[in-house]
Amino acid sequence: MKYDKDLVLQRIDDILTGPQLLLEIAKLLLEFVFVSWNKLDNVVEEKHIRRFLIVDFYVLLCIKNGVYIEELKDYSKNAEEHLLIQNKIKKINELGIFLQNKEYHDEIVYLMNILS
Repeated sequence: MKYDKDLVLQRIDDILTGPQLLLEIAKLLLEFVFVSWNKLDNVVEEKHIRRFLIVDFYVLLCIKNGVYIEELKDYSKNAEEHLLIQNKIKKINELGIFLQNKEYHDEIVYLMNILS
């Protein structure tokens, strides 16, 4: 499975600031990772999606978390910007916990089926 890692990392910023986290993740997967998603033959694909969410997407979130922590070290930013970065870090931590749950994966796959 090939995808543009930089593009996905860039989209993670939008996802973390958006109100509908699950929907945004489903859109991201359909746009950049599972572009040939076919809801008729999704039994095999669901395993790939779950693996991607648990391993690859989690690693991408960790990379993004490191970027945000480095941004917090920049003292030229004002308090509002620091708060925004801290909220993104908090969402990444929550998302990391959610990504370990099968029910969360099921919701993402369900939304991918609807969107495709």
